[in-house]
Amino acid sequence: MQSDTSPLLAQRQERTWAAIHDAAASATIDRGPHEVTVAQIAEAAGISPRTFFNYFDSKEDAIVGVRAPRLTDETLARLRESTDLRPLVRVSRLVRDVSQSTIGPGVDLERRRAIARSHPHLQARLTQVFSASRQLVIARMVDDVDRPWPGIDGLPSDPEESRALILLAASVVTHAWMTDLDQFTSDPDGALDRAVAVFRKVTSTAV
Repeated sequence: MQSDTSPLLAQRQERTWAAIHDAAASATIDRGPHEVTVAQIAEAAGISPRTFFNYFDSKEDAIVGVRAPRLTDETLARLRESTDLRPLVRVSRLVRDVSQSTIGPGVDLERRRAIARSHPHLQARLTQVFSASRQLVIARMVDDVDRPWPGIDGLPSDPEESRALILLAASVVTHAWMTDLDQFTSDPDGALDRAVAVFRKVTSTAV
């Protein structure tokens, strides 16, 4: 989606994004993803097929309502300020925030989960997007910098340990998401704390 400094234009873009996604998801529930075309989605959303591709790269992304992951200044500020928390909790929250940046406006997570369960290739697409979120964190925080976690205290200085911490944090986020979507949505910090406690218990006995 194109960016602009105008709040009104940004709101209009968000409404259009949500309308396209809703049209795509609704059509998929009615007819199945293979019977739905970009032209049909565009017509239902009141836009042109050309406009569709200003918002989504593919029909599949419109159906499940995803966009490219982002690591924002606000997310980095939360990581920087959370020095009172243990590293796994801090990085789990970071991975969660980046993964949640892929969820666009108006996405009904329960509906999306039901669609993905019924159509494995859409579930695979969601997995790809989450992997991209994890890889973005690894690239920005470890691979593309001279020293891991630039400007952020209390996290590993060794690149290998930092990558391992991010991968473990991604597993924590996945566990929290799969265990209780309602809690993950309504109380994301609490859901992650619960998942971290489970991982701490498992690793204390299994490693």
